[in-house]
Amino acid sequence: MGGKAQPQMPPPVDTSVQDKVDASEAKLAEEKKKSLSLKKKGMHGTILNTGTGIEEEATTSTSLLGGKKY
Repeated sequence: MGGKAQPQMPPPVDTSVQDKVDASEAKLAEEKKKSLSLKKKGMHGTILNTGTGIEEEATTSTSLLGGKKY
């Protein structure tokens, strides 16, 4: 009576390729994070006053028929 042949084990998986892909993705994510942080710094760098605001009185004038009244 014939027995069935034992299935062979698959060859071992080479993990070096997956390690390289993971390292590449991590590097890309780090570069993207750095790029976004630089963009955020650029937006905040345009604010010229502090959190307290401008404390000087604003100079306003009213116009009277095209002329300025001071």
